[in-house]
Amino acid sequence: MSLSEKLRKLRDNRNWSQQTLAELMNMDRSTVSRYETGKNIPNYQTVIRFAELYQVDKEYLLEELNAQVPKIETPGYMTKENLEDHELAIIHQLLEQEPDLKKNLLDIHLMSPKRRAFFVDLLTYQIKASKRHKNI
Repeated sequence: MSLSEKLRKLRDNRNWSQQTLAELMNMDRSTVSRYETGKNIPNYQTVIRFAELYQVDKEYLLEELNAQVPKIETPGYMTKENLEDHELAIIHQLLEQEPDLKKNLLDIHLMSPKRRAFFVDLLTYQIKASKRHKNI
C-alpha cells in the first residue's frame, strides 16, 4: 500500500474530513488532498507528525517515504565522484553523526528544482555569514 493510500485510510478510519485533518496538522486542505492522491510527497517531519497524530508506528509510514528516496547505489547517482575522495568521506562521516542533517538534505532533494535552489542559496549564505562573524 502506498503512503498516499495509508494516509487516506488512516483519515477515513477516524471519519475525519480533509478539512479536519488539515486543521489538526496546521496545513491547507489542498495539501492534505495532494498527499492523499500522491501528487505531493510529504517531507520527513510531516510524516512523523502524521504518525504521531494517528498514533501509529512511524516506520509504518516512513517505509513508504524511504522507498521513494533514491538509493545511493542507483547507477549514475555518484558517477563523477571518486569514492576514495577525502571530502566525500568527511561528508559521509558528518551525515552519520548528524541524522537530522541527513533528513533535511533528503527533504531538500525531494523539493522542486526552484525550491531546492532557494535552500541551497540560503545555506550557502548562512555559512558565508558565519565565516565573516566568527565571534558568534
